[in-house]
Amino acid sequence: MKNLLLLLLALGLVPVALAQTRPAREVIEEGTNLFDAGKYDEAVARYQEVLAAEPGNVVALSELALTYNALDRHAEAADICKKLVKADPRVGPSVYVTYGNSLDGLKKPAEAVRVYEQGLKYFPNSYMLHFNAGVTQARAGQVPAGITSFQQAVARNPNHASSHVNLGLMQLGSEHRIPGLLALSRFLVLEPRSPRAVQRLPMLDKAMNLGVSRTGKNAISINISSAALAGANGKEGGPDNFGPAEMLLSISSAALLDSSLNKGVPPPTNAIERFVQQFSSLCKGLGELADNQKGFTWNYYVPYFVELEKKGFGPAFAYLAHSSQTDAPEVQQWLAAHPNEVAVFQEWSKNYEWPKDLK
Repeated sequence: MKNLLLLLLALGLVPVALAQTRPAREVIEEGTNLFDAGKYDEAVARYQEVLAAEPGNVVALSELALTYNALDRHAEAADICKKLVKADPRVGPSVYVTYGNSLDGLKKPAEAVRVYEQGLKYFPNSYMLHFNAGVTQARAGQVPAGITSFQQAVARNPNHASSHVNLGLMQLGSEHRIPGLLALSRFLVLEPRSPRAVQRLPMLDKAMNLGVSRTGKNAISINISSAALAGANGKEGGPDNFGPAEMLLSISSAALLDSSLNKGVPPPTNAIERFVQQFSSLCKGLGELADNQKGFTWNYYVPYFVELEKKGFGPAFAYLAHSSQTDAPEVQQWLAAHPNEVAVFQEWSKNYEWPKDLK
């Protein structure tokens, strides 16, 4: 009987479905392992093996579309996802993510955003849909929309480092210094030692000292952009207005350049000590200004950093955020001498209850 079956298979006289001798789940898992190993063509072969026997296998189709994107076969990926979504709009958020990514790969950002928005109608709490929409909007130069998408992403997943860093970069790029500074700081709490941290940490340090410079032996200049003084919508008094906080941060930075302006506080001996004092001053100032403020940053980031300061975690945060500076001995020495302080801070941060109010 076995020999007869092999003969019929060779002649193509046995239905393909009978040729599938292994469970589909097992073959798909093999395909995903190959995908994770970067062996995309081999992964495609496994998914096609399943689909030859089960043409409607949603998991195999979804994984095949994802792999086609990795191979820059975006049109084929989009076609698969389009059919999956048409057959069942609730097929799953990952299919909408793959669909949008494929359209983005085809240089169709407007269509990609529409797909993400369509997916959010069915899966409003999918942080990945919000995040991917933000990435597409950022590439298209849609700054306010991109910022909103990244805000929605971090609100749904406070531990998604990529959403925090992209939000921070967009806000800094639009001259909203303090919102961008806080988002970037949160990123560095989550990912303090990664290659991305090495790349982005200098932007945080630059933002802390932005617009403050010594212009003479006894002269310090402070320059604050009009965008930084306005709210998120560009209007003074609107949501996420950090004008007063901008002034406080700039003044505290200036004081650190001139000890005569900062009486009673020992001058910093290096850049990291300067950062610790600046950040502490910023958090205290935000706490004093927080009453009756509105906007996403005030509601979401500010309470976290104000509480961080009140609990005495300022130094632990600052040195952890700078831990990617392997060429800064003062940073590495402090971290080596205070492992418990860092661990306690990280445990508090891990268990912090982020607000649900997304306004």
